[in-house]
Amino acid sequence: MRLLLTERLEFQEFFDSQTPKYAILSHRWTGNEVSFQDFDRCKEEQRPSFDKISNCCSLAKNNGYEWVWIDTCCIDKKSSAELSEAINSMYAWYKKADVCYVYLVNVSWSGDWETTRDEFRDSAWFTRGWTLQELLAPEDVLFFDFHWRFIGKKDVSSANGTSLNPHISDVTGISENDLEYKDWNPPESQCVAKKLSWLSRRNTTRIEDMAYCMLGLCDVNMPLLYGEGEKAFLRLQSEIIKKSDDESIFAWFCDKEGRSLSFMSGLIAPSPRCFAESGQIFTELAMHRKQPYSQINKGLAYAIPRPGNWTRKESTEGDHYSLRLECHISSSDMDFQLGWVVIDLIFYERSWRRLQISSKPVILAESTLWDSVTAEEGCFFETIYFPEIYVSYIEDLKERLLHRFRIPEGQIRTRPSGEKYEIRSLDQQKGVAV
Repeated sequence: MRLLLTERLEFQEFFDSQTPKYAILSHRWTGNEVSFQDFDRCKEEQRPSFDKISNCCSLAKNNGYEWVWIDTCCIDKKSSAELSEAINSMYAWYKKADVCYVYLVNVSWSGDWETTRDEFRDSAWFTRGWTLQELLAPEDVLFFDFHWRFIGKKDVSSANGTSLNPHISDVTGISENDLEYKDWNPPESQCVAKKLSWLSRRNTTRIEDMAYCMLGLCDVNMPLLYGEGEKAFLRLQSEIIKKSDDESIFAWFCDKEGRSLSFMSGLIAPSPRCFAESGQIFTELAMHRKQPYSQINKGLAYAIPRPGNWTRKESTEGDHYSLRLECHISSSDMDFQLGWVVIDLIFYERSWRRLQISSKPVILAESTLWDSVTAEEGCFFETIYFPEIYVSYIEDLKERLLHRFRIPEGQIRTRPSGEKYEIRSLDQQKGVAV
């Protein structure tokens, strides 16, 4: 870990237990940040872009810290090995920091919370993927405005006695309870669905970083492969599945754009946006499944208990089942306080698919009778397979047919489930099923 000396603005590397106490900076990158390679030249020339670094060092020094870590200049991004190590270690670095300074470049503190509140809540800092771990990992998080004037603290009262947590919670979708730092219940211990729901409303400049910024929160490590695009998020989920049996990873309900449309897919979510409705989901230790699931060359192998926690539904499309996941959902909008999360499955084109037909989670009351026989009570398990990723949207498929075959919309007939189309104008006898 490379730290910056606040007194003389010089770098020094430390390893593991040798690392001294340090402050850490969280900020939104602009287009003229000072890199490790440019540091000495910008320092010597006193460029305006260097002001953020020097002001952060001055603040840390005044607060009694000899060392500070700033992501823009403390990582040699020309070295792919160092960059990979830094990204895989970053959550731990923020967590071990004595204090985290959040610099909000588009907020000007007037001394009156009422006049500053909207600027604070509208800050782009709350929309960035990388700042999620920077908000949650450190115990002490202090917010400063453009002129480095203190606004307030996470968890504690702000300068005028008003807690920042309600405003942070409203903007981020993270509950006030989850914002409070607890050694016995840290953010990384929350269920997968809840953690990914915190990311669902954020963005990163590089698509891959939507996965890489969650490595620490999800407690996994993986190599960085810039250029892989959305596959990075699939890889993140694969790494989670390798070390966790938390079924909430399958409790997602929107498509990759955050839309709530009818679609078929595999069990793995294509994007963090899919978890936008999953913030109220949680699991308990006793709920962890007894049979493993894993990814193989046929896709995701999932053991279904029979009889057990799934039930068949009548459907004109063939085998159609509801599967109860081993996770709960709690919401004030429900008629009951606690419920099971349920997903629908359908056998389609020689393999299993997840069928999403609702814009909200399908919820089963905790008290509902369900044939939940466990393995010890005599049930057997049948392994079924899901493709890694397969999504078919009704409207997208319809548009594709209209464009490809140049036929009027009225000549496309939809089957009852809305999942298949038949083009009668091409073959009056058989039609063409797509």
